[in-house]
Amino acid sequence: MPFNRLGWLRRRLPIRLIEARSERRVISEYDDQFGDEQLAPALAPLIRGGELVELRRHHPSNLDSFQRWYGDEEIARMLRHDQRPLNDIQSRGYFQSIILPASARNMAFAIHERSTGRLIGATALTDFGGQVIHSAFFRIVIGEKDCWGRGYGTEATRLVVLEGFERHHLDVIKLEVFKHNARARNTYTRIGFRTMGEHVEYVGRDRFQLDVIEMEIDHPSFVAANEEWLSRQHG
Repeated sequence: MPFNRLGWLRRRLPIRLIEARSERRVISEYDDQFGDEQLAPALAPLIRGGELVELRRHHPSNLDSFQRWYGDEEIARMLRHDQRPLNDIQSRGYFQSIILPASARNMAFAIHERSTGRLIGATALTDFGGQVIHSAFFRIVIGEKDCWGRGYGTEATRLVVLEGFERHHLDVIKLEVFKHNARARNTYTRIGFRTMGEHVEYVGRDRFQLDVIEMEIDHPSFVAANEEWLSRQHG
């Protein structure tokens, strides 16, 4: 059997070094595309557009906003299973090693306000799996709080679900939402997600009880619940 130098190196190089090189490669690809200047993130490639928001490829300069959102305690209570915000080191690693590479594969997206181009949130499809029934998990954060309750999260969710069914040929898209996040639960129900179960997690040293609702949607259910919106999208 011929000697596989790349495989030999990968088995012996520290994982962090491999990840760091991967991060630099992704950022280098953006530099090649956008130039050396930090151009506005709204110039990043458009993946899918709606009436209120657009899904765009993540740009490295989105990191500052990403760190601010994930360092916010109120957002952490709505979003994170450990109920704790990320520190700067954690959020930087998450963005550079997971979000940017996933965005390059059309699995993670920056959410921009269509009217202004402003970056307002992030969303993704994760945990792809299944050999017979193909599925993934949906995740979203609207980080700019002045955009809460304005329909931006609803449309961003619709756009990502549509992306999952049309581009990635998923059969089912799943999510988990906390019971105390009534606004998000109502949004998902309106879009067509149905509750499949729930479970309890005990968080932190004080064993805080976190009630988690499990939801999912298939393509026919999505089409039935969003027929008018879809007609405008494809019209």
